[in-house]
Amino acid sequence: SCFGSRRFRHCDLAIAGLPPLATARRVCRAMAKAHERAASVYCRGPLLEAVQRSRVFEDGKHFVDMPMRKDPEDILSAFEQLSAEAKADAGSLRDFVAEHFFEPGSELVELKASQIGPEIPPFLEAGKLRDENLREFAVALHRLWPTLCRVTASSVTDALHRTSALPREHAMVLPGGRFRETYYWDSLWIIHGLLSSGMRSVARGLVQNLLGDVHEFGFVPNGGRIYYLNRSQPPMLHAMVAAVVEDMDEEEAVSWLPDAFEGLKREYEWWMSAEHGHMVQVGPFKLNRYYAHWDGPRPESYWEDLVTAGGSVEVYRELASVAETGWDFSARWSRAGGCAGSSGYELRTSEVTSVLPVDLNAMMYSFERTLAAMAEAVATGGKFRAVAPPGATYEDPTAAAFSEAATQRRHAFDTLFWRKDRWVDLWLPDGGPGPWPADVAASAHGGARAATLADFAVPLWARLADECQASAIVGSLADCGLLGPGGLATTSIASGQQWDAPNAWPPLQSMLIEGLEASGAPGSAELALDIARRWVGTCLVAWKATGFMHEKYDADEFGKGGAGGEYEPQVGFGWSNGVALQLLELYGDRLIDGKA
Repeated sequence: SCFGSRRFRHCDLAIAGLPPLATARRVCRAMAKAHERAASVYCRGPLLEAVQRSRVFEDGKHFVDMPMRKDPEDILSAFEQLSAEAKADAGSLRDFVAEHFFEPGSELVELKASQIGPEIPPFLEAGKLRDENLREFAVALHRLWPTLCRVTASSVTDALHRTSALPREHAMVLPGGRFRETYYWDSLWIIHGLLSSGMRSVARGLVQNLLGDVHEFGFVPNGGRIYYLNRSQPPMLHAMVAAVVEDMDEEEAVSWLPDAFEGLKREYEWWMSAEHGHMVQVGPFKLNRYYAHWDGPRPESYWEDLVTAGGSVEVYRELASVAETGWDFSARWSRAGGCAGSSGYELRTSEVTSVLPVDLNAMMYSFERTLAAMAEAVATGGKFRAVAPPGATYEDPTAAAFSEAATQRRHAFDTLFWRKDRWVDLWLPDGGPGPWPADVAASAHGGARAATLADFAVPLWARLADECQASAIVGSLADCGLLGPGGLATTSIASGQQWDAPNAWPPLQSMLIEGLEASGAPGSAELALDIARRWVGTCLVAWKATGFMHEKYDADEFGKGGAGGEYEPQVGFGWSNGVALQLLELYGDRLIDGKA
């Protein structure tokens, strides 16, 4: 099945905005049946295997994004009538697919620019940016949103069994290129950019779509396709909710927050469930890892996984679990390949289910603090503050419980994750469910680990650093080998994979800049501005040279897009546009240093 065994665990809970519980149950059952019928084509079965093994399309994602012209049962019946020779011939299969499927993206409808937002970003009207070069760039970025904004066609909602797309009630902003659906953690930086662009309703709609996923599935899938329902992605919905709530007036926020809070609590329960495999007990601490419920080739990367795994169920699960990290792929997830001085990394050596990632656990710390603040605001009807002051206490019991969970996780960071001048991933002996003694996790690094940007950026963003740690981080960032002319590389290992050197990715630049600004450590604000200048400068130069915003950039070469990975580099690009707009609004003319 495309779904984990607990796929519809939460379907007997009321879906927000629907009539009584019995109706909600009927809707969930109907959607489950429709998705399961579609999964017989897109997630498993003889047609999927034949098309993907024959490499009918160079990019396997192309096929699983194609809406069906007929019901899946009829298409599978027609496929069974083909001769054995036709089933193994790429040309015959290509003709069969053309007859029975529409082109990818035909289930989406474009919106007019006038339906989306203002003509120019409001911060330009406010005079925050006077440099003409940067103003022109900001306007160009702003005008990219309509090219990425889509709504679900009625053909999807009327015939869910004929598409891999998950239905969306509100407009979507796609990343771009081959990505014809929304992605979970990408959405945070898209939302930041939309808010900078004054597109509040679109930003809120993205959040409501993801909250709808939680109400239906109990979690947010990796992306908006049924073949992504076996895994999630870095848990950032709490930060998206916080961003849109902080942009509301107080009366609106008080009305909107309670339902969002209930959805976030449900997502948190999913991540903290040992049954789902994402929570591991380490000594006295409940910590998190990535764990996908999948034991075959990923439908969208079928051929690549066949070649990599060689039929190993364990390797298939690891590959899907790496995809859940958002870092697909990186030598970081290999015991030997991720060590300093490593000479090579093979995808099949990935062991992400044995890793307690520093960034995932920092996100969960942020999640817990945010839930505490939300619980208190909902209970008292008071104003929500995303970043609670140090030592904040809560009267509401639910708020106090989440605050205590955050306190315990911070203690784990201080005692297990911290290493002199940075935090590090923890390695367990294997991907078993545990529990594990704390000293096993603390000592099982398998050698000196190469530096990753996650060691610095995400804990700082989550406000985990005390004064001494923040000062140490600022010092070690200069010596870790990640900072280049075009920003900070994701790791110090040049493995050829897209989440390794020399590639630099927008979300991590944003998180590091925000974390440095918030830390108050000596030199941190200056370093944040320096990184912002490098990043906006490299994006601007690449845009002028190519006419595109890139998914990732080359930290070593100013103004150059990134490379590597299992698909061709993409342009568009949602989170790149969002981070650039966010930084243009935040720093304005302070970004000018002559480099751009």
